[in-house]
Amino acid sequence: MSEEGTDARIGVASLSLGAGFPGHMYSLLQKQRRPGHGFVECSMVLEKTQEHVRARLLALLEAAPRPTALIGICIQPDAQTVAAYRSAGIPIVLLDEEADGASTVACDNFAGGLLAARHLVASGRRTLGMVVGNTQLEGGYNARERVKGFTKGLVESGLTLPPGRVVEVMNYSRKDGVDAMAGLLDAWPAIDGVFCGAGDVCATGMLSTARQRGVRVPERLAVIGYDDNAVAAASDLTTLRQPLDQIAREAYRLATEGAAEILARPRKLLLEPLLVARASAPATERPPWGLLKTAAPAGR
Repeated sequence: MSEEGTDARIGVASLSLGAGFPGHMYSLLQKQRRPGHGFVECSMVLEKTQEHVRARLLALLEAAPRPTALIGICIQPDAQTVAAYRSAGIPIVLLDEEADGASTVACDNFAGGLLAARHLVASGRRTLGMVVGNTQLEGGYNARERVKGFTKGLVESGLTLPPGRVVEVMNYSRKDGVDAMAGLLDAWPAIDGVFCGAGDVCATGMLSTARQRGVRVPERLAVIGYDDNAVAAASDLTTLRQPLDQIAREAYRLATEGAAEILARPRKLLLEPLLVARASAPATERPPWGLLKTAAPAGR
């Protein structure tokens, strides 16, 4: 643990704060810091069990001086931990997770899955699959919501998403995408559209497998990713852009200006994703869905 600053001492906790989505969100939170405000890091990278997470968060609570608020990134504190923080008058704000008694700030992952399904259906795709993070592990909130949204988008068009066409991956890595796409093409040769809710890096692995097998994208197979990071633009990948700067800004605001309010009444703030159409799943000329939007590639 490390600490700095006075007046507001914000604990920031995640399984890892050095890389990936948690590391990026931590850097965005740091950009929100104001004079007299400091951060204390609490990383659980060495052990990911619920017991270890609880022990680390309770140790942070018992430190002197105590944090004035806790921001958790992709972690779900248990009821005992939430109760201890609330008893101490310290609010919890969770990014991309939810827990009773805590506030949530996240991209609307359900809406993201819905947008992806509607976009693929609008382009004429009918045999669809999905690659997503593990829905049952810590931090699986966004994966579950993306599956729900994607499934709803298919159901409203009379389509289904059989369990065999949903592949869960552990690391959100390029290799995960390579292996997942291979499995989908082997089991479902007619598959013509895949939504990679496990992120853009994973989706680039899927594109690589398609190219190696001679499956033309997007003529034969459309692929949509999630995040809109630099690799998406470089790969001409259609994706869902998360409003990460706004998520960090709102989480920081709640943890500082709105601390008393959310301690009394926790809030859930979901921010809308934006579909960025590129060559891997181009937009139709006249999208039929009011929710569907497209945007220019991100500048980052």
